[in-house]
Amino acid sequence: MDGTGHEQRALWLTLRGAAGAVPILWLAWCAAVTIVVPTFVERLGPAGVAVLGLGGGWAFARWLPAPVEWLRRYHVDDQEITAMGPGRRVRRLPWAAVGAITQDRRALRLEGDDLTIRLPLRPLIAAGAWGAVLARVVPQLAEEMWSLLEEGEQVRLAPPVEPSTRALAWWAYGPVAAALVPAPATGALEIAVALAACERLAAFLRTRARAVGLHRAGAAVRSRLRRLVVSWSRLEVERTAHGLLLAVHGRTCGLVASGLPNFWAAAPVIEMKAHLGPRAGATVHFRVRLEEDGPAVVGEVESSG
Repeated sequence: MDGTGHEQRALWLTLRGAAGAVPILWLAWCAAVTIVVPTFVERLGPAGVAVLGLGGGWAFARWLPAPVEWLRRYHVDDQEITAMGPGRRVRRLPWAAVGAITQDRRALRLEGDDLTIRLPLRPLIAAGAWGAVLARVVPQLAEEMWSLLEEGEQVRLAPPVEPSTRALAWWAYGPVAAALVPAPATGALEIAVALAACERLAAFLRTRARAVGLHRAGAAVRSRLRRLVVSWSRLEVERTAHGLLLAVHGRTCGLVASGLPNFWAAAPVIEMKAHLGPRAGATVHFRVRLEEDGPAVVGEVESSG
């Protein structure tokens, strides 16, 4: 049973961090970059080979895990998540210690106790365990978020920088550096470093633009080129495939993207705030309800009687 008295599905599942094809593809990519980049320096120029190597690596890093994930196993049960590998390394994260949950294209990332564990998303969904994982984490996070807003605190939802610098080190920086460092001084390495720095700056600015702030009075979102705060009493909310669409009088003013940290906790909080409007002091409990199209997190106002 969970904290709200609802039955939870038992969890007992072990997942491999990545398929065996991932490290094979990484080795093939590294070999291709090492062979092709020096060969095409004269034909494409230093800037061309830098863009070619970094662009291909960026695409791989965006869609594929790091090859080292193949050496990891993730075990999920009713008490905790356990990450095993590489080698004898073991890390454990109890459900009660999870402070943030983020879903991206390939993983469900759980953070807490200075530890981050990335559960591979497709195997998790295929095993039918995605909803069970949300049920153990999201209601508590949603209630904590609700309490913070009721106390006048601000909750900021800012997406992580994607692809991560760690992923780019595997798929882009490492292979390109290995190909260009031994090559004659053509300036390609310097251009690659400058391009990598510009991409990281652009990625950081992109995350700042997508950030959403929740306040006791309303939600702060970016609408086109400006940021505005919409009061809860005026806010209209609609669920979409990409997140939560916020509107005022039928006009869209922002999107709370599903890739934001704690989106699954924030979405029902925003919906309840928009439903209750300026009403303060309401005690709300959240739970995960399993539906035909997947799990849904819902809020219920505690009756004063």
